Amino acid sequence: MSKPEPSSPSSSLVDTGSHHSPSGNSDASGGYINGSSRHSHTLDSPPMFNPGMLGGGAACLRRYEECSGVVADDSPIKCEYMLNAIPKRLCLVCGDIASGYHYGVASCEACKAFFKRTIQGVRLDRVRGGRQKYKRRLDAENSAYLGLTIPPPAKKPLTKIVSHLLVVEPEKIYAMPDPTMPDGDIKALTTLCDLADRELVVIIGWAKHIPGFSTLSLADQMSLLQSAWMEILVLSIVFRSLPCEDEIVYAEDYVVDEEQARISGLLDLHVAILPLVRRYKKLRMEKEEFVTLKAIALANSDSMHIENIEAVQRLQDSLHEALQDFEGSQHPEDPRRAGKLLMTLPLLRQTATKAVQHFYSIKMQGKVPMHKLFLEMLEAKA
Repeated sequence: MSKPEPSSPSSSLVDTGSHHSPSGNSDASGGYINGSSRHSHTLDSPPMFNPGMLGGGAACLRRYEECSGVVADDSPIKCEYMLNAIPKRLCLVCGDIASGYHYGVASCEACKAFFKRTIQGVRLDRVRGGRQKYKRRLDAENSAYLGLTIPPPAKKPLTKIVSHLLVVEPEKIYAMPDPTMPDGDIKALTTLCDLADRELVVIIGWAKHIPGFSTLSLADQMSLLQSAWMEILVLSIVFRSLPCEDEIVYAEDYVVDEEQARISGLLDLHVAILPLVRRYKKLRMEKEEFVTLKAIALANSDSMHIENIEAVQRLQDSLHEALQDFEGSQHPEDPRRAGKLLMTLPLLRQTATKAVQHFYSIKMQGKVPMHKLFLEMLEAKA
């Protein structure tokens, strides 16, 4: 019997009328912060988020378009192999003395009958002729006779929102420390402030691609971003740091351990972020969960200046539902996993508050130049 074939992301930073991120610099940030003043030690921010820079689109699509496994081909067991492997002619199934080769396998009379019933499709648990004969069961996964590989069950497709968030996730940003500056706290803080400003520009562009965010009013979009930008920034740093041990990955080219943090004046920030890293590491947070939780953190803002609370609530509900659907389809063995992830948001907010305080103290010292957009968002949050 032949086998079946195997199945083989102007004047204001948020532009609600466009599906693409705007281009410009942070001097246009007056659309975010009303009555912004000129600051000393301010720099222009780099260009806004470019949708062409979105990374991981094709790879992410391939990730959730998985095909089902393919059953391996059988390879018949030859008598020559049996003679060499079992010189005493023992039954390959039960270990008893084999009476001969039955259906190509050295077996005893009892197992011979078992093979016959298997080939003929006779049920093992059926009583025939008033008595039950040779009630034995062969493990399909371990049997050399069957020689089949049972594929694991294919994971269900990702939800539409989670798939979209994976596609619009921005590509990596590098710190690129100034090689002409001497090592020390000034270089470290300057590098980190410049990196945070560029991350902030990307966050603004990324937010516009979250399903439902661009339907909010311009004022509500600004309120959510002003309130949650540091939480999003911290969560991104935490996710990059998950593979490391007691190190914070601010960027792929800027990894800091505790001793380096102490020398660079980043120890307070380091100590604040590490507990969150350990929390997510214990949960084994996946990228799909990270991108969804990041969007939830934006929608779950504590801003007191929301105009349309119902619209923001609908955005929150859709993202919560996306997370729950993902966990239900990908982690059915842990029905509380979505709740466990949502319970990390208070710690994320506490960590973001400490980070804002750290950067604001740097600003007050006046030793490090800060880009205008980052400075204005920092003052709005402080």
